[in-house]
Amino acid sequence: MRWYHISTVLLALAPAAWAGPLTDGGVTADDVAQVMAAQGLKTEVTTDKDGDPLIRTSYKGTKYGVFFYGCNAKSRCNSIQFSAGFSVKSIDAEKAGQWNRTKRFGRVYLDDDLEPWIEMDMDVERGATTEALANNFDRWNGVIAEFNKFIAK
Repeated sequence: MRWYHISTVLLALAPAAWAGPLTDGGVTADDVAQVMAAQGLKTEVTTDKDGDPLIRTSYKGTKYGVFFYGCNAKSRCNSIQFSAGFSVKSIDAEKAGQWNRTKRFGRVYLDDDLEPWIEMDMDVERGATTEALANNFDRWNGVIAEFNKFIAK
């Protein structure tokens, strides 16, 4: 009987072995890329025009970037931003405003060419977990899917 209880506890804890805390002071591009890879996303780790980390990936055909902000000398960054641009002119400022009024995650704006961009931020300065990062990637991928439907209307 005792063995049953111990094995049940071990099985219950097994999924948590993958989830783990990340260091206070932010995340590195490698931290984020590892979580993305565990979710089956292919990543290209590079840098942006300012020299900060940038991860390029895609979800169901939509390319997006993960930008890093508040980076320190140790390459730890205190926030990340998911960002995707769309080469369509199917929405105007009014429709972008409709999205922003009715959706909680993912804010939309039009760039100088009146093409839509959608972004979502995550603060990781006081620490995060791999599970929280994975949850935010799931949320972001849902935002991407919903936004693609929205701009197709």
